[in-house]
Amino acid sequence: HISAGFRNRRPAATLLLYAILRESALCAMPLRAPTSIALAVAFAGAAAVASSEPIAADVAAVAADDECSGDEACAWNALQLRGQRTSSAPAPDELSAQAMTEAMQDCHDVQEGEFGVCMNSIRWARDEGYPKHPGWYHGLTPETATLADWQMFAWNTTHPTCPRPCSAKWDASWCDSPEAPELWKPKLPQDPTSVRVLSYNLFWWNLFKIRGGLSANNLIKATGAVEPYDVIGLQECEDPDRVFKVVGLDRVYSSFLGSKAVCVAYRTDRWELLDNGEDEVAMDMRTEFYGHRVAQWLRLQDKKNGMTMLFVNHHGPLSVNSGGACGGKSTAHNLLKGMAKRGQPGDLLVLAGDFNANAASQTVQSLWPHLLHVYNSPSFGGVDNIFANVPRDAVLEAKDLGSGGSDHHAITATLSFATPQMSKAAPGVALEPGSAMEALKEAKGSDGCMFEPKSLYVFSETAWAVYKKNIVDPRQCCSVCQATAGCTTFVWEEWNAGVKGPLCSLRQGEPLKVSSKASAVSGLPHAAAMKTALGKASAL
Repeated sequence: HISAGFRNRRPAATLLLYAILRESALCAMPLRAPTSIALAVAFAGAAAVASSEPIAADVAAVAADDECSGDEACAWNALQLRGQRTSSAPAPDELSAQAMTEAMQDCHDVQEGEFGVCMNSIRWARDEGYPKHPGWYHGLTPETATLADWQMFAWNTTHPTCPRPCSAKWDASWCDSPEAPELWKPKLPQDPTSVRVLSYNLFWWNLFKIRGGLSANNLIKATGAVEPYDVIGLQECEDPDRVFKVVGLDRVYSSFLGSKAVCVAYRTDRWELLDNGEDEVAMDMRTEFYGHRVAQWLRLQDKKNGMTMLFVNHHGPLSVNSGGACGGKSTAHNLLKGMAKRGQPGDLLVLAGDFNANAASQTVQSLWPHLLHVYNSPSFGGVDNIFANVPRDAVLEAKDLGSGGSDHHAITATLSFATPQMSKAAPGVALEPGSAMEALKEAKGSDGCMFEPKSLYVFSETAWAVYKKNIVDPRQCCSVCQATAGCTTFVWEEWNAGVKGPLCSLRQGEPLKVSSKASAVSGLPHAAAMKTALGKASAL
C-alpha cells in the first residue's frame, strides 16, 4: 500500500519499490512486533521528498537488509535510502553549551525550526501522513501530540530517522560485556561415535508463507535419509510442525519452537532430553531494530554410550557484523557465558545458527579463541556458522547443502570421535577459518563491513576526512566509505551538533583512540575488515 501512497507524486520511487518487491530474495522474515512496520512506514514519506532518480546502488543497499519483510518494511527501506542521498558537509562547528550538554547525554531533543532528516520526517507525518493514514499513528494526533511525542515515535521504529530523545534513556547495563568463561573439552565415550549437525535459515516469510516450504522440507529429509541428523538448528522458523510433520520427520525428531522464530530438533531414537530453554544474548542496533536475540539450547544424553551434549541454536542480531547494539564481543561473550551456565563439564558443546555475522565481525573473531570454527556457509559473506569444543581433527565432514529455496544455504558438519582420532576434512572443504575468509571475500555491500556499535573512533585534527550529511544508517556510511578513494575507516553519529543531524565521517588510518558513545558506530570497510580478520585468523 505504501507504493500507492506515492504513485502520483513519486513515480520513480514507485518503480524502484516495484523492482525491489519483485526481487523478493532481497528480504527475509523480520523478528519484530507488527507495529514496527507501521511505525517505519508512518515516517517514510519524508525520506521520499528529497529523492532523485533510482540507481543500482539503491537496490544494492536494500539487499543489505537481510531481514526486511518483503512488503511494507522493504518499501520503507527503499524510500529511506533514496531520501538519504549523500552530500559533502563541512567539518562540525564548535559545540554550544546546550549542544555539549546533549552530547554528554548522547541524545538530542529536536526543536521547531530545525531542518534535516528528523524534522522533515515529523513535518511529513503531521501534515501528510496522518491526514491520509491516521491508523499508522497509534495514540498521536496533530492537535494534541507534542514535538517530543512525534520524535519518540519517529525514533522508536525499525529504521529510525530521528535521534534518541533525551527522555528515552539508554539501558547501558545490557552492554556489560562479561569476561569470556573458560570452557572444557568433551568427555569422549569409549567406543567410536559421531554427531551430525544441521543449521538452516528457512526464509520463513517467503519460502513457507508464500511458496509452501516443501523444497526446504525435502532438503532436510533427503540429506538426513541415510543417517539422520542428531541435532538441527533452524532460524526464521515459526512452526516446527510445518518443517517436520509435513514430510513424516516428526517420527524421527522431537522439536521445540523458541520465542524469537527459532526452532531446535533432536533425533529421538538416539538421544534423551535432559533440559532445554533459551537465553537472551543480544539486541539489534537501533538503526535496524527488530528486537532481542536468543540462544536456544538443548542438553541431551546419548542413550547408548552416555555422552552428553549441549546444543545451542542462535539467530544473531542486526546489523550484519555489528553484534547488535552492544557489539560483537558482548554477543560472543554472552553466548559463551550461556554455554558455561547451561552445560556441564564434559559436555560436547555445539553452537550453530545464522549469526548475522561473518569473519569480519567481532562476534566471530571473539569466538575463535574459545571454540573451533567448524564450518560456515557462503551466504552473505559467511553468516551461517557452526562452532564446537572439539579439536580440529574431529571434523569428519563439513558441507554446504545448497539453499533449498531459502536465501541462506543449509550447512552441516559431522564430528567424529574415535580411538585413535580418525577425522579428516571433507574432500574439497577447507578447514576453518580458511573457508570463512574465502566466504568473506565474496561478501557484497555492507555485508563485508565491520561495525563497532557504541564506539567513536577519534582522530587528530589534521587527519584526512570527508563528511557526509543526512545518512541515518551506518551500513550506508560504510558503503560510501567503500566507494570513496582513501577511506579506510568510518564513523557514523546518530546526531552531530555541528551539522545538526546524522553525520558520516570518512577517515583514513588508525584512530588515536576509541571513545564510548552509545549513539555512534565506527568501523571498517570490506578491504580493511578483511585485513584485520586475516591477521586474527593467522594468529589462531
